[in-house]
Amino acid sequence: MKKTVVEKAFICIMEERIHQVAREKAANDPEYTSADVKRTTVFNQLRDALTTKTQRTLLDDLEGAWIFTGALLQEFAYRQGIEDSFMIHQELKKFGVLIDREKYKA
Repeated sequence: MKKTVVEKAFICIMEERIHQVAREKAANDPEYTSADVKRTTVFNQLRDALTTKTQRTLLDDLEGAWIFTGALLQEFAYRQGIEDSFMIHQELKKFGVLIDREKYKA
């Protein structure tokens, strides 16, 4: 699969920010953890209700597809955030929120 310029330039940063930093923040968010507990509970209840190996395999395949598409969506959202960053900064400025760019320089 051909990588976009953003993917080539930021793949390591995206992986770290999306799959490590964002995941850690989500894990510490009560709303997220509550939703995740519910998801896990319902998933396990469904798994227990299935009666054949084929049904359980299909459920596992479905879960894998959901995880994969969710990861892709996170990456698209991150790239869109990069594209929209100037506009977002301008909107925040209207409300008196200024981003200190010096803080983020390496």
